[in-house]
Amino acid sequence: MNSTKNSTKFFLSMLLPIKLICPKGKMRKDGTCIVFIQYCGDKTILLNTEIAIPPKCWNRKFHRITADLPATYGATDDLNGQLAALLRKASDIITHAVKKKVQDISAFAKKTFHPAFDTATLEEKAKQAAALNPKTNLELIFQIEDYIKCKRDKVSKGMLNVYKNMKDHMAAFQEHRKAPITFDSFDFNLYESLVNYLTYDYVQRRKSEIINGKREQIRGLKTSTVGKTIKQLRIFLRDRMRRKIISPIDLSDFKILD
Repeated sequence: MNSTKNSTKFFLSMLLPIKLICPKGKMRKDGTCIVFIQYCGDKTILLNTEIAIPPKCWNRKFHRITADLPATYGATDDLNGQLAALLRKASDIITHAVKKKVQDISAFAKKTFHPAFDTATLEEKAKQAAALNPKTNLELIFQIEDYIKCKRDKVSKGMLNVYKNMKDHMAAFQEHRKAPITFDSFDFNLYESLVNYLTYDYVQRRKSEIINGKREQIRGLKTSTVGKTIKQLRIFLRDRMRRKIISPIDLSDFKILD
C-alpha cells in the first residue's frame, strides 16, 4: 500500500514544472555555480540546494553532475543522490501547497524550502500561509484589514480613518460579545445588538467627562456615528461578496441610522 502511495506521489511530482539546473551565468568568483531547483509556476523561482560545482561538470540534458567532477567537490554519486532528495523535498512542498490551495505557491515554496527543511512540518507551514490568505482566512477583523489594505492607494487618508473606525468598532463589539463574529452570523439579531452596543455601551477611549467630580470615560456614540459605521460595514460586506470571499448576505435589515 505504501509503495503504491509513494509511487503515485513520485509520479505527481514528476508532472510539476520543476527541475535541477546549474546556470553558467551565475558563476561565482571561485569558478563554481550553485545547483538550483527551478520551479516555473505562476512565476519562476530558484531554490538554492547549497551544492556548488564547476559548470562544466553539469549534464544539462540529464540534469545531473557528471562523473568527471574533481574529488575536491565531493563524490558524484553522493551529490547526485542529495540533489535527487532535495528535488523530491521541493516537489513535496509544492504538491502540498497545491493540495492546500495556497494562494501564492511560488512565494510559499521560496519561503519554505531549505536543504535542512523537515517536510513533516509542512502542515503547520501551510496553515501559517492560509492565515495570511484572504481567500481562506475568514476571521472578521483580518478581512476588514485586508479590505483597508486594498483601499489604501485608492482613497484619501480621511476615508481610511473612517474604515479604521469601523474596524475598531467591530473589534470592540466582538470583544464585548466574548465570541467571534462569523460571516454567517450577520442577521437582524446581530444588527440590533451592534446598534445597541455602539449607542449605549461602546467606550470612547479618547474622550471623557467630569461626573460628580470624577473623570469618567464617555459611553456610547452619536446616532450619526453609529449610522456611519453601519454604512461602512455594509459596503465592506458587499465588497467581500463581490470578490466571492464570502457567501451572499441579506443586508436589508441593516438600516443606516440618520
